[in-house]
Amino acid sequence: MTAPGFPSRAAARAGSFLFALALGFGAASARADDRAVAGVGPVLDVRVREVPLTLVAEGVVEAIRQTTLGAQVAGRIVVLDVKAGDVVRAGQVLARIDARTADQAVAASRSQIAEAEANLANARRKYERNRDLVAQKFVSQAALDQAEAEYKAAQAQLGAITANAGQAAAAQSFTTIAAPYAGVVGATLAELGDMAQPGRALITVFDPRELRVTATVPQSALARIRLDAPIGIEIPALGKSVDAVKSTVIPLADARTHTSRIRLDLPAIVKMGAHPLVPFLAQMQIQRLRPR
Repeated sequence: MTAPGFPSRAAARAGSFLFALALGFGAASARADDRAVAGVGPVLDVRVREVPLTLVAEGVVEAIRQTTLGAQVAGRIVVLDVKAGDVVRAGQVLARIDARTADQAVAASRSQIAEAEANLANARRKYERNRDLVAQKFVSQAALDQAEAEYKAAQAQLGAITANAGQAAAAQSFTTIAAPYAGVVGATLAELGDMAQPGRALITVFDPRELRVTATVPQSALARIRLDAPIGIEIPALGKSVDAVKSTVIPLADARTHTSRIRLDLPAIVKMGAHPLVPFLAQMQIQRLRPR
């Protein structure tokens, strides 16, 4: 029973609830006032979407067709008319090796051919004469067989000497180093007066009309690279930014660095003209799939 002049327990509980609610409302009003004072903007709606990642790799601009011309015969370099950066025509003479030894070999082979032809003619006449004499019973069959053997030996000897003469003529032609196609001299690897040896590189020639970029990328990223998407290539040295027309992944990987090479063919609008080709750095923007 409640004493007179005192509130009941229910009334006390209702009063405490109202007091707590009032305190909560006051605290919320205080926090709202604090946000207004701090200048916090409205609530933003945040959404999640997939953004393709981009891999930036550095590569080297190089010619698709590049040839290193070397010596095929021994001799001293007596003519070297080109230098790095020179524009050359197809078939233009770039260098000459001393051909005196080769010329003498060609002359000797011609003399040997003349001698072999004379021996062959003599052997043929002897064989034909003995053949007629055998028919007339003036010589034996053994003599005819001997003449026939000499005739065939003379034919074989002429064939061998002719082949040697062709080899000597080929060696003579090797003393002249000519451009295999129209292009630009990339480097000269020998000097005038140097001794050339078979297999020694002398001159490098490239075709500046067809270029490509070779870049190295990690193997971990190779599986996620989208080669079917446009690949942008920036060449700061030329002031150009183009898209590759074709991409090729070299199947052989570097076991030491765990990287692979990608070749990107450049469009025909990228030309070096008559300028020498140097290793230009190119940045490639390659889109990848979303990370795993």
